[in-house]
Amino acid sequence: MLMDEFLRAADEVCGAGFVVAGPAIEPRYLQPARYAAGQAAALVRPSTTAQVAALVKLCARHELILVPQGAHTGLVQAGTPTDASMHVLLTTERLREVFEFDPLDRTLRVSAGYRLSEVNERLAAHGLWFPIDLSADPSIGGMLAHNTGGTRMLRYGDVRANTLALTAVLGEGQVLHLGRGLQKDNAGLALQHLLVGSSGALGLITEATLKLHPLPRQQASALIAPASLEAVMPLYQRAMAGELAGMVSAFEGMSAAALQAALHLRGDPGRLFGGQLPAYALLLELSSELPAASLDLHALLQRWLECEFEAGAVVDAVLGADDTVWSLRHGISEGLREQGRVIGFDLSLPRRHFMRMRELAGAWLGAEFPQALVADFGHLGDGGMHCNLVWPKSAPPLDNEQMARLRSGIYAICADLGGSFSAEHGIGPSLQADYRALTEPAVLRLSGQVESLFDPRQTLGLTSFGPVWKSVL
Repeated sequence: MLMDEFLRAADEVCGAGFVVAGPAIEPRYLQPARYAAGQAAALVRPSTTAQVAALVKLCARHELILVPQGAHTGLVQAGTPTDASMHVLLTTERLREVFEFDPLDRTLRVSAGYRLSEVNERLAAHGLWFPIDLSADPSIGGMLAHNTGGTRMLRYGDVRANTLALTAVLGEGQVLHLGRGLQKDNAGLALQHLLVGSSGALGLITEATLKLHPLPRQQASALIAPASLEAVMPLYQRAMAGELAGMVSAFEGMSAAALQAALHLRGDPGRLFGGQLPAYALLLELSSELPAASLDLHALLQRWLECEFEAGAVVDAVLGADDTVWSLRHGISEGLREQGRVIGFDLSLPRRHFMRMRELAGAWLGAEFPQALVADFGHLGDGGMHCNLVWPKSAPPLDNEQMARLRSGIYAICADLGGSFSAEHGIGPSLQADYRALTEPAVLRLSGQVESLFDPRQTLGLTSFGPVWKSVL
């Protein structure tokens, strides 16, 4: 009866056809990319900030939890409801009321429901883009909620670094406008940066003002076989300095197992390096806003590689196949899923400890979980490591206790090296216990106090930053 009352009220807010009871929700809203399908009491599809605010108030009044969801393209669980009696799923796909482009300030005020691809298609005519580059096509709201970084964070920064203002609905339905959309603004606390990356726990973001960048007029990529693992970081240091300084837009690392999975997925495992893959390959990309007539990036990259080859730091490289190289990089996750269950670790390390993490994690897994195939890859240039494991289909499945031990073991190694157990995926439900175990009690208490200011009734989202997870309150 209580749910019937909520559904009737929500229908008045959103309009006929935009509120769906739990059993009738389409599977695409409930099935995430990596985890098991969820369930919800209802699905609501608002189109304005005012409607979102009204729905938040309704959920608070009926003691329901509102779970925001963007394009549902991510690998974290924060956008997937799990309770058929208490969770109301709010998709932002109809939040498209604002798209205001300022060519002079090079900013874009945009609603949360727009997809990244749509934004960049519209901006391309003006020679600009929002340079958070991902293999998926997320919504702007989802990118803000999880502070995504992507493959070109090395040059452009993450979402937080490119967010100037935002509008959010807090846990009791209050609409908050944070920031003025200015490049320089010290007229108060930058609370908009606090909400970015909060996984929906502090407020439901409905629009934002984004900083834009010029589109590159040319790019040049190479897939590089370094002479050894010891040569990798010196190569990175030399790429970031000298004649390539300021032009490196990506510096990715791929283990042989990760690269092999992508090659097998495309049916051509012997295509690169004569079929003899290096233990670790590098993807280096240069980009420039200058035309090739002023600066030939391909010639510059080739000359740099020739010098490194002569110095003995590089043994082979693939040039002139940019689309193929990036296709392989973005195909790694799918290729790994063909081999078994993927257990993902989204880590961040000081660069000086990056290779040490690989070494220690490999040794620990070899002793404790020898069936696991380590297939790490990621954003070596900014310290990000997708320390992905494949649990083979032929091996007995891991139980909950084994999985907890596996995760705590990898996270402990990362923490000992001064790293982060969540580089850019955010703190969703699956990481709540690890977050509380790895965070100082004083930080947990302060974070909980901040969260209670924004969402005192624990109405928003499936994430909590306090000492106790909201789902157990």
